[in-house]
Amino acid sequence: MSNMPITKTLETERLILRPFGMDDAEAMFQNWISNPEVLRYMAFEACGTLEAARSHIKQWIGYFNDLEEGSSWCIFAIELKSCKSIIGTIDFHEDNNKVRAAEIGYMLGSKWWGNGYATEALRVLIEFCFKEVGLKRLWANHDSRNPASGRVLSKAGMKYEGTFVKSMIRKGELADSVYYAILAEDFFKLSGKGI
Repeated sequence: MSNMPITKTLETERLILRPFGMDDAEAMFQNWISNPEVLRYMAFEACGTLEAARSHIKQWIGYFNDLEEGSSWCIFAIELKSCKSIIGTIDFHEDNNKVRAAEIGYMLGSKWWGNGYATEALRVLIEFCFKEVGLKRLWANHDSRNPASGRVLSKAGMKYEGTFVKSMIRKGELADSVYYAILAEDFFKLSGKGI
């Protein structure tokens, strides 16, 4: 963890990444967490009730509040500036504090797919993780049946590292897991070139 205070809000041209509040539960429930299509390739099932969405948010707020004290998990709401509504979530979870490596994940409501929002959010989160949190390696994986997620990772500067065949179970089916990663040193080299 760096010695500087951690930013609580990240901003791009079209998006604000910010901590969740309890008043976000209804938009979260309506926009993505109750939609089986959005969660088709995720490890968990869609939330069936608004109360379940509130329970998730309560837990996520706790993770975020502990960030400056060394918490290894931070979950941002993705807010679309044009409609001032949350449309998804993006997070990182440090899984190896000796290496300073973290896994990144994201979800976006299907209404907003195909507009570059996930890539835009991922780019600013990568910058935050390397510049403010002090991580050295970020990685992500996706179900091979969801190639759109791989395109998001690639466009954000992450490199394909390999595919683990039949290495995970999604909705009761064995699936291949495709891995991408980016190193801090590579990020800073690219940043220095104005990319």
